[in-house]
Formats: sequence, C-alpha cells, structure tokens
Amino acid sequence: MAAKKRKDSDSIEAEKIVASGAAGFVGATAILAGLIVAAFFAWKHWAEPVINITLHQLTPDNVQIPPTPPWIRSDIKAEVFRDGSLAEASALETDLTPRIAHAFEMHPWVAEVTRVSKQAPAHVIVELAYRRPIAWVEVPEGMFGQQGQAALPIDGKSVLLPQADFTPDDLGLFIRIEIEDLSMCGPTGTAWGDPRVAGAAAIASVLGEQWRELGLYKIKALTDYSQSSAPARTRFELWTPKAKRLNWGSAPGQEPPGEPPAATKLRLLREYVQRHGPLDGSKILGLDLCNPESIRTALLPR
Repeated sequence: MAAKKRKDSDSIEAEKIVASGAAGFVGATAILAGLIVAAFFAWKHWAEPVINITLHQLTPDNVQIPPTPPWIRSDIKAEVFRDGSLAEASALETDLTPRIAHAFEMHPWVAEVTRVSKQAPAHVIVELAYRRPIAWVEVPEGMFGQQGQAALPIDGKSVLLPQADFTPDDLGLFIRIEIEDLSMCGPTGTAWGDPRVAGAAAIASVLGEQWRELGLYKIKALTDYSQSSAPARTRFELWTPKAKRLNWGSAPGQEPPGEPPAATKLRLLREYVQRHGPLDGSKILGLDLCNPESIRTALLPR
C-alpha cells in the first residue's frame, strides 16, 4: 500500500513538472512572440524610416550639375546646401524638384535652371545655365565700404557677381565701365538697378571678346540733364587706354531713328581698325559711330 501511494505521489509530481514545463514553454513562446511583434512594430516605426531617410537623403554627392566654367572658383553645390534650403531634403518628397530648382536659382552664379529630374534612389540631375562675367563697374571710394578706386564684376544683364571668385589679377580680363554719379547696387546675384549700368553691360556684350583687339579699355556713360522739359538722355563713349574717345551713342536696342544699330557700329569699328591699325596708334582723334557720314569719312584710305 505504501509503495502504491509513493508511486501515485511520484506520478503526480511528474505531472506537475510536465505541466509546469509546458506552461513555461507556452509562456516563453508568448514572450518570444511578443518580442517579435514589438520588434516588428519598432522596425516599422523607427528603423525602417531611418534607413529610408538615409537611403533617399539628398546630399551634394548625389546631385549632378553641369561642369563649372573656369571663371567660377566656388563650389556651387556645397554653397547651395550650406545655406540650408535643402536641409534634410529627401528624394521621397513630392515637391523636391521645384525645391531644388529654387535653391539653385538663388545662387548668384546661376542664370537659370531649365530642368530638374530625379533618378532612384536619390540621384538628381540639375540642368542650368551659368552667368558669365562681361565687365567691371568702377566704384568710387567709400561706396560699399571700398577703400580707394575699386571695381565690381557684372554679367551682360548687369547682375552683380560674387566678388570672392575674383582676384586683382582678373582686372584685365574684362572691359571697364564708368558711370557718373553711380547709384548703389542691390545684393550679389541681382541686377544693379541703374539703367546706365544695364546699357553699358549691353554694349560690353555686343563687343564680347573683341574689345581688347579693338584697342578699347572702358565704356563711359554720359547723361544729359540740360533739357528740363525732356527726360535725361544717356549716351555712351568707348575709351582707349590713352583716353581716345569714340562716340557709341545709345544703348543697344534704344537707338533713335537714323542711328545705326549696335551690330553695324561694331562692324564699322572693326573695319576701321583693320584698315588703320590700333586706335591709340591712329591719327584720328575721335570716331562718331552714330554718324554714318563720319564713319564713311573715317574709313577712307589714308
């Protein structure tokens, strides 16, 4: 009897152990399942978005722009990202392309952005046109905090270009512009705001790289305020290094009736230099490019 009781007791204890083990297994399985579910939701909530952000995050390295020309010495992409307008930008954004276009359009070296296209996962191609320096505007002492005579670079639309990209050695690369009573200009990357600067810049664009071989040095704007009943009229002169003056007349596209267009003036000036040599070496004291008769007389063989 005692042996039977011990056997029954042992069976009960074994069943308890089995039951306890089963309960432990079920509990462990439940805990493991809970951990898996928690890990899944944690992944969806934190890890997956972080990886997606990293994978699709926009950086200078995955933005492609046209090669910069030699006159641009700054890192345009780095500067665009540094100003913060593209901070934390992601290729997943629906408005990313206009955002990128606006960011690059705000850079003073960029004339226009023509197209922005995305490629997976975060590669962006920006098609744009750069500004090209065309002239130096002479700045009087004290203006813009400049000490002594200085000059500021502009493009063909009179947009002020970044001064930091130029050195004193670059002063001889472009024709100079002199304006009487020069007005203050706007910030870098915007048009000067003075129509006389715009007119001189347009003349510099017509001359292009030929100003040097024509023996020119400076474009000067002269404004006539003598007639109080009529708007002030500005005419332009071309100066040589030895201060010989050539009357250019009106800004391109603003010629009154009877005045030759800018292309004709340039052609006649080239013909004169080809026939008579450099302007500073010729005997003529001046040349009026607005007067067809004066031009014809100047072109006669000597």
